[in-house]
Formats: sequence, structure tokens, C-alpha cells
Amino acid sequence: MNGSDVMDYGELPQLEVDDNDDEEYDSNAWGRIYLRGVDDGADSDRRSSAGNERKRQRFGSKLEGILYCIGSAVGLGDVWRFPFLAYQNGGGAFFFAYLVLMFIIAIPLYSMELAIGQFSSLGPIEVWRCLPIAKGIGYAMVTISTLVAIYYNVILAYTLYYLAQSFRSVLPWANCDEWWGADKETCFVRKKNITLCRSVPYILHLKYGSTSHSNDTSGWTLITYRGVSFLTPLAEYIQLNNTCSDVTGTTSAAEQFWERHVLDLSPGIEHVGGLKWDLAVCLFISWAIVFFCLMQGVTSSGKVMYFTATFPYVMLTVLLIKGVTLDGAMLGIKYFLVPDFSKLTSLTIWQRAAEQLFYSLGIGWGGLIVSGSYNHFRTSIVIQSTIVNVADLLTSFLGGIAIFSVLGYMSVTYGVPVEEVAKAGQGLVFVVFPEALTTFWCPQLWSVVFFVMLYLLGIDSEFPLVQTGLTVLSDAFPVLRKYKGITAFVACTLYFLVGLTCVTRGGQYVLNLLDTYCAGVSLLIVIATEVISLMWIYGVSNLSFDGSFMLGSPPNIFFCLSWTVISPILLLLIITFYFYQWTPITYNNVEPYPHWADAVGMAFAAFSVLQIPVVAICVLLRKKSLQAVFRPESNWGPADKHLFEDYRKFKAQKRSLPLNHRSSIINGHT
Repeated sequence: MNGSDVMDYGELPQLEVDDNDDEEYDSNAWGRIYLRGVDDGADSDRRSSAGNERKRQRFGSKLEGILYCIGSAVGLGDVWRFPFLAYQNGGGAFFFAYLVLMFIIAIPLYSMELAIGQFSSLGPIEVWRCLPIAKGIGYAMVTISTLVAIYYNVILAYTLYYLAQSFRSVLPWANCDEWWGADKETCFVRKKNITLCRSVPYILHLKYGSTSHSNDTSGWTLITYRGVSFLTPLAEYIQLNNTCSDVTGTTSAAEQFWERHVLDLSPGIEHVGGLKWDLAVCLFISWAIVFFCLMQGVTSSGKVMYFTATFPYVMLTVLLIKGVTLDGAMLGIKYFLVPDFSKLTSLTIWQRAAEQLFYSLGIGWGGLIVSGSYNHFRTSIVIQSTIVNVADLLTSFLGGIAIFSVLGYMSVTYGVPVEEVAKAGQGLVFVVFPEALTTFWCPQLWSVVFFVMLYLLGIDSEFPLVQTGLTVLSDAFPVLRKYKGITAFVACTLYFLVGLTCVTRGGQYVLNLLDTYCAGVSLLIVIATEVISLMWIYGVSNLSFDGSFMLGSPPNIFFCLSWTVISPILLLLIITFYFYQWTPITYNNVEPYPHWADAVGMAFAAFSVLQIPVVAICVLLRKKSLQAVFRPESNWGPADKHLFEDYRKFKAQKRSLPLNHRSSIINGHT
């Protein structure tokens, strides 16, 4: 190719970097990041589908964008879901599976969603201008995010309620008090230095279960704990049995406070009961906080993230230091970390690790596409994705250490097995941990620290769930960008009103139903469809081309392999296994739901997924051309009008230039 051909094609002035910018725009942009914000033409990012300019907000800096993504990823699941999953699935073996999947599918998929949002500056629906037939995927994403946003804030309302109760002179869950409805016949309070009679074998097993003995066994007696026989000093055995307390209660004060007072739990989902006004007030306050943080769009929420995404780490560090210095901490940490590598041969551990990755990182929710759309056009992708993934893993790890060190402390202090106090989900943070806090010095202070940390971890994960819907509305109706506050107010009000169904006496059953079905297999199906649509229909070559135009070089071959082969196969296997092992929903793994409730949950899941084929049919009927629905729309490309024109020129001649030469042209070199 002669030089004149290169010059005619290579005049891309909008892609040149200012000579005064000391951060050179190089060909390794997919794997390089700079934290200082640069002007990517954000003020001129204006181009609508009709060819007019459209304004779009940007993060104030690259660091702000990273903190927004970290805040979105690090949430309540890092504290209650991840540690218990690790405990259930082989401890360190689960970490290994999680780490492997993080690098081979999570980081590539996270980068993919950020990239398409950043390239187009569009939300999860309009971004499918690249492949109109798949626009239903965007609708499914928004539906899932909306449903999760509704019940996720209910959990934050619980947190606010516990935070308010933490300022009492005595923590209410520390005693079986009648004023909050404790059942005196069944309620009991675990006390330090008081041994329960049923715990005597466990206590002796901890002390002597692994002790070797000589042939002389005089003064020792043989006892059995969970099928394991061992020798223990007879005198100590007799003393413990004579001094132990024979508690007749069946549920702890903390558990009764949660179920009988906070939730006022009805017998089942068929008994909705009345509204819990105290929780409704907390829910209102939480939605008010969300509104004030989102009323100016990403401009306000991005600034809030400087606090909400960082301060929880201060409190987590304080709790971690406190936890590891408690008696019995190492016992709990052992349960959390000691690996059982035999579990790796089971598909369950890989399924659980993948689900936790997608749930925590927000892949498939639409929020990542929205986050990318507020990035500056030249923001690097891979290292940003890696930073967020590593931060999320580190938080889960530290949160697990903090939680299980306290569980080990409870085991030793109360003389009960770790598995007896280790509860999954909300029971861990609203029953077990609060009960442990009652034994700390100045328990009110520690309770405030814990629940403030919990709320801040959760609230910045709520922002992108709501922002996804707001972005979709502003993309569909650009005039709403002038009325961000009003739009956010209306959306938060509607979310609040629908969320009231979850703060009735039967609301916990509704929340559990939504959590099981709305973000379960439907999310996996959406992600699988998204990957297949982008990589197999729009084409990995087209996505690589768009990425090379944006960042100066195409994605690496490993990412392409993950997108086209590894991720789709793993996702399809996990979905198949999910249906294979499906069982009807229960509450606390005990109380089964009625069959109609299962049907309602399946309907919620189906409603999200069925939008994909339904919208595809609607798009086909509207365009009346099979070819048109499988090729990008004419307005697919960067939002900036100058970049868009350069993109069209670049695309028109892409077949005439080798890819490495295109990269040099983008970088302003010939």
C-alpha cells in the first residue's frame, strides 16, 4: 500500500492526544490504565440516532469510574454469601475454583460489557444497535436489575432498623424481653462461661479429640461425639456434667428478635399479613438516600462513591482486627480456609463459584454497560476490570476472615459447634453476628460499626441497579436528561411502593422468592445469550475492530478465546446442571413454599428471559427484513460526532488495511 492511501484514510484528528498530555496513548490500551482524567471530548459527546448531538454525563476522572465499579461490585454478598459458600464448598478449594473462573470468564466478560458501553455511550437496550435482533437481552437485563433493586433495598432497610436499635442502652436481642415479643418458653440466651449440657461432648472433643494416649487409661473414660470415639479425663467429664446448664429453650434471643419482632413473620407466603410500619419507614429512608445520591445522575453518585466505596474498608479492617484477636478465632478461620480439594471434582462447586461471580460483579445486570457508557472514550478496560475483580475477591476474603473468626469465638465461648452458629444469608448478619456482638466490650459501639459498614457496602451496589433503569429512560427519551431529579424521584417512589410488599408480615417469603428466581437461572440465561449474540452473531472480529478503534489495539487472543468458546460452554453447562438439580424453593431450607408460589417465581424468571425472543420478533416485524435485524444500525458507533465520522471512514476501509496498520493509524502514526 502506498503512502497516499494511508494519508487519505489515516486523517483521524479527533483521536490524536494532546501534546501536553504526559500520558501517551499507546497500542496496549486494553491492558493499561491511567487514573488522571483527560478530556475525551466529553463535552462534545453529542450524537443522536437522527444525527443530532446528544449530551451524556461522564465520570469526573478515571479513579471515580473505578471506585464506582468497585462500589457496585462489593456489596452484601461479599459479607454473607461468599463466606458461607466457601464454608459449604470445601473452603480453600472454593477459593481455587473462584480464582480460576475469575480469570478465565469473569474478567473477560466484565471487560466485554464495559467495552461495549464505553464504545457506544449507550445503556443496555440502545447498545444493541450493533445487533437489533438481540435488543431483548437489554430489556431482560433491565427487568432483572429493577426486580433486584426493589428487594435489595429492603435488606438495607433491615440494616437501618438494626442500626437504630444499636443506640439503645441495652441491645434488645441480648435478652428475652417481653416488650419485643419474646416467647419465654422457647427463648434462651447464650451466656459466656456457661456450658450447655448438650455441648459437653463437643467441648471435650475440641480439647481431647486428637490427643494420643499410652496404654495406661486409668482415670480416663471413652466418649463418642458424632461417631468419633476418644478418651477424656473422667474427672473433667464428671465436673462438666455436674456444672452444665440444661437449657430448655429452642431458639436464641437474637433469632427470636429477628423473626418475631423485626419481621413479625407470618406462617407462610400465603399469609401476607399487615404492613410492618417500622420497616416501611426504614425503607422510605433508604429510598430517600438513593434518590438524593442519584438526583444529579452519575455526577452525584460518582462523587458519593468516593465515600461509600472506601469507608467500609476502614470499618471492615477494624472488625477484622477485632475478630482475629478473639479466643477461638483460628478455629473459625480453619473452617473457612482449610481446603477440601476432593470437592473440585463436583460440578456444584464450579456452579456456585460462577453464580457468585456473576451475582457479585454485576455481569448480565446491565449496570456494567451503564458504567462503561459514563467512562471516557479512551479509558483502558482490562486493568480496570482486573482491579475491580481483585478488589471484590479481596473484600470477600477479608469479610470471610472477619465473619468466621467471630463464629470460631462463638463456638469456643458458648461451647457449640461452628456449624451450629454458621447460618447462610440474612441469618448470618441479622442473627449470628449481632448475638456475638452482645459479648463484646461496649457492644453498642461495635453494633453501630458493623451495621454502618453493612449499609455502606449495600447502598453503593443499589446505585447501579437503579441507575440502569434511569439510563435506559434517558436513552429512550433524551429530553429526560434535563429533568434528572424528577425522573429519579418518580423511579424511586415507584420502587418504594412496590417494595412495600416485602415489608409485610409475609414479606420475607416474598423477598426470598424474588432472590431465588429473579437473579438465578434467568441471569445465567441472559449472560449466555448476550455472549453468544455478541461473539457468534455480531462477531468477535467486529467487536475486536470496535475495540481497536477505541483503544488502539484489539483485545488479546485469550479474551477472544474466552468470549467465543470457554464462556459459552461453561455457561451452558452450568445452566444445564441448574435444571438437573432443581428443587422446589424453601424458606431457611426447611419450610417448603406452596406449589403456586413456585409457579409465580418461575413466571418472574420466565418474564425476564422471554423478552429476548418476544422483542426479537417485534424488531423483525418492524424492520421487515431478516438481513436488517442481523446487521448494525446506521447510527452504531461512538457518541462523539467527530469520532463517529472517523469510525465510519475507518470501518469503510477496514478490509483494505492489516489490523496492525490500523492500530498505528489510530495512534496518529503512519
